[in-house]
Amino acid sequence: MPGKGLIANNFTYNSLMHGLCKAKGPQAAYKFFKNLCAVVTCSILIDGFCKHGCLDMSLTRFHEMQKNLLRPDLIVYNTLIDCTFKVGKLEAAKELFSRLFIEGLQPDVCSYNIMIMRLCKEGLLDEAFKIFRKMEGTGYFPDNCTYNVIIQGYLRYNDSSMATQLIDEMVGKGFSADATTMELVINLVINKPDDLLAQKLLSCSKRAKDVNLK
Repeated sequence: MPGKGLIANNFTYNSLMHGLCKAKGPQAAYKFFKNLCAVVTCSILIDGFCKHGCLDMSLTRFHEMQKNLLRPDLIVYNTLIDCTFKVGKLEAAKELFSRLFIEGLQPDVCSYNIMIMRLCKEGLLDEAFKIFRKMEGTGYFPDNCTYNVIIQGYLRYNDSSMATQLIDEMVGKGFSADATTMELVINLVINKPDDLLAQKLLSCSKRAKDVNLK
């Protein structure tokens, strides 16, 4: 390009970085593009490091952004929160989520779904439920994914009463049970064939599944 008098712009560099991250890994991309300072560029590197489980490198790049007066956007925070949970640093992940509000960023549905899903997987159902209810107060409403994620959390920890309540609520809002939710319900019924609550849960789940077929 330079030989023809052409200069690569940020879009070109970002496309090259995406390709290099996939082909050679984020370390290779960082080596070639570490002097580039743009929010999208840094986001690509952070995402690449997170996908490879390199949280420390992701956080280093995150702090470099702040040092260079670049404001990390919501995509960067969502990526880091998810990765931090994945490597088992629960308190650090929750702190990152709290920082969104301090930085004047409004969590979106994706942010809330990440928090709810990861907290449920850790068995922190009370915390997940508080965030679930908090969503509506911030102007974002639980979507189909949100309901299925939190219902699955309660099912995995054998709280069929709460799962039934949430499935009823989900049906009322026109959402449907996904394959994983149905599988967990069926497994519960198989293990507790005489449990009336389990039977009710199965009935509710079938209604939730039927919503998507109408």
